[in-house]
Parts: sequence; C-alpha cells; structure tokens
Amino acid sequence: MIKALLALTMLTAPAPTTSDLDWTACQGDFQCADVAVPVSPGSARKLTLKVARLPATGTKRGTVMINFGGPQGDQIAIMRTRTQIFDKIRESMDVVTWDPRGYPGQSSPVLACDWGVVRTPDMPEDQAAFDRIVADNRARAGKCRATNPELFDHMDSASDARDADAIRAALGEERMNFIGTSYGGTIAQAYARQFPQRVRTLYVDGTGNHSTRDWPRELDAIARDNESMMGRFLKSAPKGMERRWQALVAKAEEKPIPAPKVNAEYDGRQLQFLASQQAKRGPAQWKALAAAIEAAESGDASGLAPGGKNPYPGLQGGGVKECLDFPRPADQRQVATMVKRLDRIAPNTGASFPLAWHATLTCAGWPAPLANPPKPLPRKLPPMLGAGTWLDFKATSRVVKQVPGSRTIEFDGPGHNLFAAMANACVIGHVSTYVTTGRLPARDTTCA
Repeated sequence: MIKALLALTMLTAPAPTTSDLDWTACQGDFQCADVAVPVSPGSARKLTLKVARLPATGTKRGTVMINFGGPQGDQIAIMRTRTQIFDKIRESMDVVTWDPRGYPGQSSPVLACDWGVVRTPDMPEDQAAFDRIVADNRARAGKCRATNPELFDHMDSASDARDADAIRAALGEERMNFIGTSYGGTIAQAYARQFPQRVRTLYVDGTGNHSTRDWPRELDAIARDNESMMGRFLKSAPKGMERRWQALVAKAEEKPIPAPKVNAEYDGRQLQFLASQQAKRGPAQWKALAAAIEAAESGDASGLAPGGKNPYPGLQGGGVKECLDFPRPADQRQVATMVKRLDRIAPNTGASFPLAWHATLTCAGWPAPLANPPKPLPRKLPPMLGAGTWLDFKATSRVVKQVPGSRTIEFDGPGHNLFAAMANACVIGHVSTYVTTGRLPARDTTCA
C-alpha cells in the first residue's frame, strides 16, 4: 500500500522543470522554438525541428507531448485546429507537438519526394510480376532518397522517438507524458521501447500493434478484426448477402467489374477493400453499400468507388516511414503464402487491408534497410491507457495489454481517433485525468 501511494504521489506531483528553449509567439496562444537533432545516431549533421506548445493556463506541473499520426509533417497545423481538446490538461500542463523530420511542414530539411497518393499494386501472380513491382518501388523511392540519403534512411518511427526524447531533454522534463493517436501510436510505441525510464504516462488511440514478436500472426489478427467489421454489415444486410458477396468477389477475380462513372474496373481484391472501407463507416452507410453490391452484381461497380480523384485503392505519403517500420516480402512466394492464409482466415475481406496489401507491395525492394521492425514493449513500463472504435479497439488492446496494470476504453461504434479527430468528450475526460494525475479508468471502461 505504501509503495502504491508513493508511486501515485510521483505521478500526481512532478517536479518543476525549466526549459532552455527560446520560445517566441507564433500564432494565437501558441509559442514556437527550434530544436537541433542529429540526422542519425552519432551523426554530425543536424536537422532543425520546429516545436510548438500551448502553455499551461494554470500552474504548470509537467508537459504532454502529442503526435496526431498520418504519418505526416504538419502536426503543429493539426493542433491549431483542435486546441479545445486540451482544455482540462492545460490547467496544469503544457501541451507540445513538433513537425516530424523530413515531411513537408515547418521542420527542415524536407525530403524532395512525391507525397501524393500511391496506387496499391495488383497482387502479383508470379515472380516476374513481383519483380516489376520491386522495380517501380525502387525507381519511385530512389528519386526521393537521392535528395538526402541519410535522412531518407532514418525516417522510421524509432528516429521520431529519438527526436521526441531530444525535445523532452530540451524542455527540461525528467519524464514525459506521450499521446499517440493513429500512426502516432506507432511512434509512441517506439518511444516506450527505447526510453521506458522516461515514460510517465502513455496513451495510444486507434493505433496498430507494432509491438509483436510475430508479424505474420499479427496480420492474422488484423484480418480477423476486419472480418468482424465486415460481419457487422453482412448481418444487417438482406438475407443471403454474405453468399452473394463472396460470389461477386470470385466473379470479379475472373473478370474485373466495370465502374463506368469513375472510368475504372475492379477485381475481387479491390472490391473487398472498397466495400470494407464503406462498411467501417457504420450503419448510416450500410443501406447504400448493399445497393452498391446489388448494382455490381448487375455489372456496374461505380457505387463502390471511393470519393476524390483516385478511383483505385491507394494511400498518400509514399510509404517513406511505413517502409522502414514494417516487414517486407522477399519474393512473390511469400506474398502468395500470406494471401492464401489471410483469405482462409477472413473469407469476406481477405488480405485487402493496407498492412497486408498496400504496405507489403509498395515497400517491396525498398532502397533502405528495415530500421524499426515490430518488437514487444518492455513490461516494466508504467501502466498505459488505450482507446479504440470498432475499427481499431482490438489492435490497440493488443498493444496496451502487454503492460501490466494498463487499461482500455472501448467505443461501441464506427470512426477513428477518439481523442483528437472525433473529440469524444468521454474519452477526453479519461485521458485528461490520466495524464495529469496518473489515475486510470476502471477495467473495461466504455464511452458512447
């Protein structure tokens, strides 16, 4: 009991700190400063990170650091759009973010890359098709890498975590409170692995599990998560929809189904991805999704097309960070083995999710070594807090439950990023209490 009380005292009353940073007003309540960090461990070359803070409105007793995910560079701009979520935290703490290395933003230098959408390649049917994907990846990534090879090779989340710790030191903080939402949770996990002794509190929200010993097993778990999400829609749909859906996917694998309204055509894998993207939006979208599937059965898949300029599956950002954080296949045989396994585990969604499909293929042959592979978290971390929606609660739980005494908050509904993007008041309340006092919510807490 005495030890527990002492531990709580340490959490609720952090020692006053002094920052050596040269803060200047930069917009509204924001103050900005620069922090110089090495491009790579031991390198004499430096990057300049732009750091921004929202100062505490009351007596300061610590600092909270946040990365909103993406991954992308304009973290300061993101924080400017949602300062209200920090109102309770700011009563006793500064809130700090930074524009990460290499990305367009206020930090420098910026890699000269194409940061637009990269279309997800078709699954390669043989080694020759895989080799063509590798050649395309190397050509695309090679142009980016040529502008600053050392920086390109150190764009991984572990490098971001080292930058975060340099910021902590510059702030004069002995220990840090870290909030990582979406891909920011991957950076938070990297921080926890490298600097467990520097963690005071750590909250992750809607993140993937980058803290596993067995990456194929984690892909299996993600496939089950996605199948469960799609299953919610199929159970609500007209009778026989699951059988019809699987028949439609099989038909599209034989011959892609036209989507004339967007000048495209979709094979079975693309249909799985596009339909699951609509299903995850929740019941408000499910009637339209059922109608789109019915139209596709009649030969027009336009209703499954995504909004925007790109009718095909793809992701923005070029994979500059993701390809250094996640394992890549060596050949087509590895891809085929994975696809066969995931299709068996999840017959309605298969291997259509980004970490199995997009990242696997767009990172194959990447011209920089894997820098930050998934690894388990240290068990001696302070208890963590995590939260997630239908989409990502299970993956977030697999991260948090590695650390004894940790807690989770489950949101029984669609969406992503409860604390920041969704600004869920219930979640904000629990997170604010946790980072300011160290007190965790009860087990199996839910928020509506």
